[in-house]
Amino acid sequence: MQIETNDIARLAQILERHGIDAIEIEQPGLSLKLVADTRERVAAPPGAGAAAVPATDTSIVAKADVAGQFLAAHPWRDQPFVAPGQRIEAGAIVGLVRIGLLYAPVVAPAAGTVEAVVAQTGAMVGYGTPIARIRPLS
Repeated sequence: MQIETNDIARLAQILERHGIDAIEIEQPGLSLKLVADTRERVAAPPGAGAAAVPATDTSIVAKADVAGQFLAAHPWRDQPFVAPGQRIEAGAIVGLVRIGLLYAPVVAPAAGTVEAVVAQTGAMVGYGTPIARIRPLS
């Protein structure tokens, strides 16, 4: 039996929704262990540019769909995918999450202007961790 990426994402959502900390699945030739990070999700240390967001803020947040190491730029490029002030379209790549040899894109859920990339390059992020804050187009 092969486990697809969509199945893993669904399992992670179920864990989070029901407050389950971990699940481990083992079969001959297959081992999967998902651990939910129940700590408060902070992608950047205090004072690293992640300013507090007002309660009336209408920003849209691009979130990680998988757990792994956040990368603001592709390993073969020097420039990050996005920068504050940059206008982007829905579906634009705002960063990558590296899981072993796999790179999963983090995409913008809507068009707008990048307010901040709140995740720090090299930081470990979990499912649902905020990566970038986007001001929607008016």
